[in-house]
Amino acid sequence: MEKTMGDMAKCLKQLIPVNIPETYTIKSMFKDISEEEDIRKGVLAFREFLYGFCDRLIADNSLCDIPKKGKNKFSDETTLTVEFPFLNNIKSILLNIGQHGILSEKCDSLLVNGWEMLSLKRSLNKNSTTKISVPQMIKSMRFLTECGIDFDGIDLSVKKPDVSKIEAIRITYPDNHIMLTGLKVLGIAQNELSSRKNDDILMRCDYRMLKNEDTQVDSIMKDFVYPFSVPLQEFVLKFHGHYLESGMKCNVELGFMCIHFIYSYKGKAIWRFSTSLHNGYRMILKTKNTSKYADVIEKFPESVREKIFKGYGCDRKNGTGHGNCQKGCEGFRFSLNESLLDISQELEIWLDSELASMQKNKKGQKTPHGTKV
Repeated sequence: MEKTMGDMAKCLKQLIPVNIPETYTIKSMFKDISEEEDIRKGVLAFREFLYGFCDRLIADNSLCDIPKKGKNKFSDETTLTVEFPFLNNIKSILLNIGQHGILSEKCDSLLVNGWEMLSLKRSLNKNSTTKISVPQMIKSMRFLTECGIDFDGIDLSVKKPDVSKIEAIRITYPDNHIMLTGLKVLGIAQNELSSRKNDDILMRCDYRMLKNEDTQVDSIMKDFVYPFSVPLQEFVLKFHGHYLESGMKCNVELGFMCIHFIYSYKGKAIWRFSTSLHNGYRMILKTKNTSKYADVIEKFPESVREKIFKGYGCDRKNGTGHGNCQKGCEGFRFSLNESLLDISQELEIWLDSELASMQKNKKGQKTPHGTKV
């Protein structure tokens, strides 16, 4: 089932951090933009802007994107340029404003010199020189004005504005001008600090990338469980804490419209909590040693036993080309909802048994002849 613009906006809104602290130290690379307190206030204001932006996308049924035909998505990542080109244009414009906009002395406007600079189409390729078409730029800018952003230097009220003579555009946000400081800082962070494992700082309002300290996994986890019921929150946090105490490591990957908490032992990923636009909230187990504790599995409820005995492997591919693999090889998949509470004990025993088998294998490895211990 194809996802709508409203689905995308609801997912994005859930990924925006709820628990942004009032005080934290800012990286030195941002301190020449504004005072630290103003940066923190700007980030909070930009988050509120994003909330309103998402709400408007959810409410406006006239907005729609048509993904490229034949590209059914089964992976967790969302490719904006293919699936939601309108949103990609919006993101590009905001990023161009943030990265290239010159903040006024009073911090109440951002000046972008030239239409060419404002209309760069952004993607994972930071060196892209592709431009957004004029009609799509006008459509996107008009939507942003509905969200409260004003563009001085172009008349968006006329049907076909003449952009050939535009030398500069001044951007303001009358509702709360400090938002522009947040946009500026996050735009720079997106361009300078984004990576394959954290490739959308701007649209998720990832304030953690501005902090002059390492990001704590628990901080991200706190936002991850926020939409859940209390029992489901307790379930997730219990598993998270238990397996860290058991010697596993948790690595967090923040893709666009997806988050993964990947738990591994000795460099081998065993299970994860995930959320994404295409697959929702899930718990995925990639256990490979189930044959070594079959006696334990025999005591599980029939539904769990059948799932394990069936095993996992690559599902039959649907078509050809990028994005069509159904990811059957990723492991045993469970929807992360209240239904897991009924089998929480079995899931814990299952993972404990898998970990024990791996630890036993490690201890049982023979030392090669001539090697000192």
